[in-house]
Amino acid sequence: MTAAITGTLVRDLLLCERRADLDVNGDASRRDEVSDFVRMLWDQGCVHEDAIVEALPGTVVDLRDLPAGVRFGATLAAMDDRPDWIVGGRLEAGDRVGVPDLLRLDEAGWSVGDVKSGQAFDPAGRPNREYAVQVGHYGALLGELGLGDPDRAFVVGRDGRPVWYDLTAPRGDRPSIADEVDGLVDWARSIVEGTAVTRPALSAACGMCHWRGVCRAELDAASDVTLVAGLGRALRDVVEPLAPTVPMLAALSDAQVRGASVPGLGRSRLLRFRDRARLLSTSGAKPFARAPLGLRRYDRELHLDLESDPMSDGLVYLHGVVVIEDGREEYHAFFAERPEDEGRAFAEAWAFLNSPAGGHVFHYSRFERTSYRVLARRYPEVCTAEEVEALFSRARSTDLLVDAVQPLTEWPTNGVGIKPLAKWLGFNWRDRDASGAASIAWFHEWLEAGSAAVRRRIEEYNHDDCRATAVLLEALIELPVLSEAPWPVAEPAAA
Repeated sequence: MTAAITGTLVRDLLLCERRADLDVNGDASRRDEVSDFVRMLWDQGCVHEDAIVEALPGTVVDLRDLPAGVRFGATLAAMDDRPDWIVGGRLEAGDRVGVPDLLRLDEAGWSVGDVKSGQAFDPAGRPNREYAVQVGHYGALLGELGLGDPDRAFVVGRDGRPVWYDLTAPRGDRPSIADEVDGLVDWARSIVEGTAVTRPALSAACGMCHWRGVCRAELDAASDVTLVAGLGRALRDVVEPLAPTVPMLAALSDAQVRGASVPGLGRSRLLRFRDRARLLSTSGAKPFARAPLGLRRYDRELHLDLESDPMSDGLVYLHGVVVIEDGREEYHAFFAERPEDEGRAFAEAWAFLNSPAGGHVFHYSRFERTSYRVLARRYPEVCTAEEVEALFSRARSTDLLVDAVQPLTEWPTNGVGIKPLAKWLGFNWRDRDASGAASIAWFHEWLEAGSAAVRRRIEEYNHDDCRATAVLLEALIELPVLSEAPWPVAEPAAA
């Protein structure tokens, strides 16, 4: 049976073409296990949807329990009865299918919408692109069937309020939502028909995908240039005409790089990608710094790492600090046992970091500073915005990622997150499933059951993150300073 073009397929194409293709045409037995975090997101989404449906005003027809084969007919019959809402309806037109969470009837007629756990608009005030193409697909179906308005759709986000999208409005340098949906539907059709050629690309999102093992094998077999840290799918498109594989990128000479014209990629950045490719291509390659890093050890060090849940308005549920002093290491955890304890945990952590004992704070990425800025606004009784800036000033703290790793170092790894770097250095997390996403899933498990073992698992993971920062600091201090990655020089051809 030929697969239908669904709203999910259209959305997934926007996220990753290879995943969308494998979902339709791949061998399901080769899928990886779905992570606990992804399952938690599914569960939370269902709970959120149920809460929204329960609160809908007016008359509601719920079709979610009906089999797919009869649901389109049931949707048409329900629309004839003109309730205020239809939940879980189904729209069909040719090879396209849509299952909007909600169909809404108002004075303008029927419109489509979805219930989502995130924000309907991005930080720049634009419609969430993933949500927009999905409801745009439903809107196009509604219009083609002559059942309602194809030019608008709505999303009920985390706050429970419906937000409307204009599907035909121009979006600056992007096409309208409706036009983008048309292009994605054509692409989806070629995938369903088996005529599309799709490729994986390594990215941070791969870690939670159920095809990660299949795609990684394909990337390795192709020596795909997205294996180079920081060189993603978009940059691959402009680098490949010059160097389509990691070994070919590594083999570029300085003269070739200087003479290259790569749209959107300066020569200095191309040189860095070239050197990273060389490290990946050289057995036993070691990281190096391009300039002195200016790092040192302190008499008292505070290695800070936070755990937070972005799906709960950025709730920070754990502040972990490893103190290293006089050759001793001690871990301190400031844990919010319930969401309402966030302020108390922040106050305790803030007092500890600013105790008379002092110390230099080390952390990895801007996340800690950004989170403390938010917490200061949320709990002004704990500290001021100026005090947060003072804590994260160069005099009191060092961001190892932003201040050293990203601008000045190169590594024989596929990324520069704390985990790939620390693991390359020989550090291992105690938990085999160690990740920030897993920690969030464990925290929700803790909230449900209050298990001491689960809390210990969260704190051990955070403790290891803090220790990894200390391990990385020591390695960064010892890095050699080189102008470029070592590379064998070709011998002159014999006369």
